[in-house]
Amino acid sequence: MNTGAGQSLARRKKLVTTLVAAGLLVTVLCVAVAYWRGRAGREKGNMPVPQALPTDVHQQLSGYSFTRSEGGRQVFTIRASKLAAKEGGKSILEDVVLELFGRSGSRRDVLRTERCEFDSQSGDVVSSGPVHIELNAQAAVLPGAGLRGQKRVELETSRIIYRQKSSLVETDEPVKFQIGPLTGSARGLSYATQAGLVELRKDIVIELPPRLGAGPQIPTRLNAGRLRYDKESGTVTLAGSLEIFQGDRRLEAQQGTVSLNSENRVTHVILEAGVHGLDTSAGAVIEISARRLEGVLDPVHGQLKSIVAEGGSRVESRQKSGTTRLTAQRVDLVFEGLHPQPKGGSAKGDVELVADASGPTGATGGSAGLTGRADHRSLSAGQVDFTFRAGGRSLKNAQTVGPGKLVLSSADAKGGARTITAGQFQMEFDNRSRLETLLGLARTRILFEPSPQAPPGTLPQETTAERLEAKFDPALETPRSMIQKGDFHFREGDRQALADQATYLDQTQVMTLTGHPQAWDSDTKMKAEQILIDLRGDTAEGVGKVESSYMGGTTGTGGGRGVAPTNVLAERVKVQWKNQILHYEGRVRAWRGQDVVESPSLDVYRAERRLRSGYKVLSSHLQPASKVPGKAAAAGSKQETRPVTVRADRLEYFDSERRARYQGNVELLTEGTTLKADRLDIYFSSGKNGEPGEVDHAVAEGKVKVVQPGRRATGEHAEYFAAPGKIIVTGGPPVLYDKEKGLTTGQRLTFFLHDDSLSVDGGDASPTLTKHRVER
Repeated sequence: MNTGAGQSLARRKKLVTTLVAAGLLVTVLCVAVAYWRGRAGREKGNMPVPQALPTDVHQQLSGYSFTRSEGGRQVFTIRASKLAAKEGGKSILEDVVLELFGRSGSRRDVLRTERCEFDSQSGDVVSSGPVHIELNAQAAVLPGAGLRGQKRVELETSRIIYRQKSSLVETDEPVKFQIGPLTGSARGLSYATQAGLVELRKDIVIELPPRLGAGPQIPTRLNAGRLRYDKESGTVTLAGSLEIFQGDRRLEAQQGTVSLNSENRVTHVILEAGVHGLDTSAGAVIEISARRLEGVLDPVHGQLKSIVAEGGSRVESRQKSGTTRLTAQRVDLVFEGLHPQPKGGSAKGDVELVADASGPTGATGGSAGLTGRADHRSLSAGQVDFTFRAGGRSLKNAQTVGPGKLVLSSADAKGGARTITAGQFQMEFDNRSRLETLLGLARTRILFEPSPQAPPGTLPQETTAERLEAKFDPALETPRSMIQKGDFHFREGDRQALADQATYLDQTQVMTLTGHPQAWDSDTKMKAEQILIDLRGDTAEGVGKVESSYMGGTTGTGGGRGVAPTNVLAERVKVQWKNQILHYEGRVRAWRGQDVVESPSLDVYRAERRLRSGYKVLSSHLQPASKVPGKAAAAGSKQETRPVTVRADRLEYFDSERRARYQGNVELLTEGTTLKADRLDIYFSSGKNGEPGEVDHAVAEGKVKVVQPGRRATGEHAEYFAAPGKIIVTGGPPVLYDKEKGLTTGQRLTFFLHDDSLSVDGGDASPTLTKHRVER
């Protein structure tokens, strides 16, 4: 991934850091600076327009001052350079200064106008010309960052009416104001001087110039339908389609509130009802929405301390590389520093963080789609806590409070999805907010879903363990390795495995089981020092002290599936699940009942019910003891058996035929008789009640030799019958070499094992030929 794409991905993965903070900071700067305004209470009707000042003046005075007091405190003072008295106690004043002292007399607001009408009896003042107003003219500090030392809030309007009885200053005319660097305008003003309530009725526009600093700066504008400032409670309320603009950034709500302390410094800012923000700067679209957004500020320095977004909070970032979306019922952010940067926070209530990549995807492969870019990533939990690196430019770590679920999937049809769940997640991120490590605690589970292109019938793969330790490739956002510890369990359909620990490498897609591992399916079970499961190749391998057992009767005893299992010991075994092939290596010993096969290697083909040994095989079987002619077995007695041992270069057994084929240097040894041949087929009887069958008969071909004490016979073909205990040698023709009787030949030689008797059949065309004795 190039640097630009990486930086773009890092910005997209910052969760709610800049997304929430940028919009709320704009609100704080604009609303808090304009602290004297507030939500307009109710929309008043148009006030009567003051009439032009009358000209029937009875007297004029130079210099005039009038003060009204109530209960020993000043209510207002009015001064003018000239006074023209009229009938009815009314006067026309010029160069007028009206001072209002508030309910407690501790506040001083000043109103200036060139000319007005003053009713000394009612205390009402009406001005039809321009009016200049200074609020908090004696205040030492005004609220808002950057406004310290500004002593006055100045307003300009016209055609005002001051009703002393109701302590109201009102006008329906346009209003302009300035507070330090901030300027604004509105239409309609109502100021309750006793209660300390200032209302701007509609069309509020506030302009805030860029803050000083390096780089290009963008001015901010705030629009609102109504505004109200309550000096007693220290709150500023904005209502009616509140909008904040800063370049390509926009934040809107139906209502906003700014809270001030006793020193008129901002402590809280709240936006409510349909909060929605949009930022299209930096080549991305960032969108935020919530029912309520609250910011807490340091009243001394004006820095942002924290932000709380509540009620269906949603933050979404869209750019060419993909989309990231965070949803939660509540999002909390804590800030620090002179220029506030996020320090940490939490998201609570139905938390879901979703990131979808767009554009070309990485190569994928395997039945479960375990390689390539994770094009869809989602984290869901009841609560997620997170912290940021110094400067707040990237996530440092995050953890779920309680259970969490992480889903990783690819848009590539060859890729599958992975769902990881745990009782708790702990995550570490790199300096671009990309996931580096994932720790799962309190029972973890990973589900590998097959890809859409997987063959029909492909099953999902599931693993569980007490603990998960995963390392991620930040560029691809896929796990490089995963270690699952404590009571590990793997399942794929009827295939299962257990171990103390499992290690998964994404590059090879092999899962290594250690700590008393074992694996099994409906037919086969194995134990080993180490078991490797290849998720991509659909194979498993046992290494070291392999113990295996399976049902199916494929050790040369026939009978198909039986009760007695086939057991195998070896140094290594490899299982091909799809082809149902088991390959054993290293001092292999397999047995079922009394039947035993030993070989350097052994292949078991379960689907074909076939077995094949490696080079140099030794097997041992049972056969009925040979019967003595004319001697009947006792009634109810158990049939005796005798062992038969076979050595050969190779063995292949066909369970459906109950036949074992030995090839190469074959030697069959039974009851003191050795049968040698190039090839030997042994046929087994059907076992009873699932027990292994016994040797029924055998057929030998090629360079046949029968050896007994004191005699030997050769031929090309031989048949061995276990129950009667006889061997028939033919072909060649057969020749018998007897130590006592010499050489004998004929068409057929029959050996009887129980009494060492011999029958020679010469046939009609080939009479028996006997020569002198030949030593062996």
